[in-house]
Amino acid sequence: MFRSISLTMIAILASTGAKAQQPDLVIANVNVVDVENGVLLPDRTVSISNGVIASIDGGEVANAASAEIVDGTGRYLIPGLIDMHVHTAREGLPILLEYGVTTIRDMGTHFAPLEPEARGQLAMRSEIENGALVGPEMFLALRILDGAVPRNPRFAMHYAAVATPAEGRSLVDQVADAGGDFVKVYTDLDPDVFEAIVDQSKKRNLKFAGHVPGQVGYVRAAEAGIHTVEHLRGIFIDLSSEEERWRAGFTEAAATLTATATYQFTNANIPAMAATYDEAKAQALFATLRENRVGVVPTLVVLDDPRWRYPSARPDPAIVERLGPIYSRIVSVSGRSAFPHDSVADAQLSYQLRSKLVGDMHRAGVDILVGTDYANPFVLPGVSMHEELGNLVRAGFSPADALKAATFVNARYLDAQERIGSIAEGKEADLVLLDANPLEDIAATRQIAAVYVNGKRFEQVRDAQD
Repeated sequence: MFRSISLTMIAILASTGAKAQQPDLVIANVNVVDVENGVLLPDRTVSISNGVIASIDGGEVANAASAEIVDGTGRYLIPGLIDMHVHTAREGLPILLEYGVTTIRDMGTHFAPLEPEARGQLAMRSEIENGALVGPEMFLALRILDGAVPRNPRFAMHYAAVATPAEGRSLVDQVADAGGDFVKVYTDLDPDVFEAIVDQSKKRNLKFAGHVPGQVGYVRAAEAGIHTVEHLRGIFIDLSSEEERWRAGFTEAAATLTATATYQFTNANIPAMAATYDEAKAQALFATLRENRVGVVPTLVVLDDPRWRYPSARPDPAIVERLGPIYSRIVSVSGRSAFPHDSVADAQLSYQLRSKLVGDMHRAGVDILVGTDYANPFVLPGVSMHEELGNLVRAGFSPADALKAATFVNARYLDAQERIGSIAEGKEADLVLLDANPLEDIAATRQIAAVYVNGKRFEQVRDAQD
């Protein structure tokens, strides 16, 4: 699904008369960032026709007399950023664009009705595609398929409690029939229910992604074909020399049928699990993830509470007040900052362990994707994407590798690499113009001069440092 550019138009521009088209927009003398190869293409002139990149040349563009000309001298052009893990609402859509996020993967969202007449995710996607609403391109899970665990009534439409394999198959059909792009699985699914969801997803030609169920484990999930795994949830069970002990502990927690029991178990025990970290098991798991082309979305930004360092920290009030009452409450401070850990020191250690693991996985060749888990406490639309890029660099990525993950690699995991994720002739003109070089310092992605969506400038741009 994408905004009002037909595949036919892209094919025509890419294969025949792209350079002969009358451009609508020309960005001249700009440094194009080749995100695939991590290099600069200096002093290029990029011409755009009907929302598609028509040419990238070193000189002047023919037939540009009526085009809008943007002087890109001293600036840097990157493809639009892709956030692979959000839970968004209408109010967040323009904010995402302001910060250069032009594509999102919505992983199941609070109060997201499936009915076409409702104003949920399906309606938002449709309105964006037909031009009635301005926002990023949306890929949708619609539902979160979890075990039969009682949930807070506030989130009754957010989670689907799945007790039996038959219910799992039925919910996959519901997502497929409604127009979902993939199926999201969650932590507390029983193994037999998980297998039924996997089988039905394949029958309906939908990928499945999400949390690795704790009673299934990463190896089994990867071999079953899970497309992406989120947050590193439960992974230290798989990496422990005492895996059977920890797996049994998870199963015991799940049997309590308490909404937060397994969350507390898998997170509060990270330091203890990591104390029995088995390097050989880790390398074997990394190989399994590589061989099965499983992408990992660590969302480090949601795992690092600013209050651990600055107890009085609060999310940016200027953004919070724009989100509406439901999402304003979600992103604002609530509860004990160390939860589910016993102390802030344990919480910080858990974050450090996960951050190191992300660097190790990247060096081992596992595909690391970039997502934020907006909306959660302190995790804001757009802003947190830039924070996550910084987290990846601190975990050991080069700025070029972090930027590639947030664009080119993310696009590949959306099966959209033929039209987004890099700057190339024939691709959609979702672009971000920067005032500094992101290959030298990843913080340059915050210095946004302009955002172009479908070849048109988005007018509500603000500096991501504000």
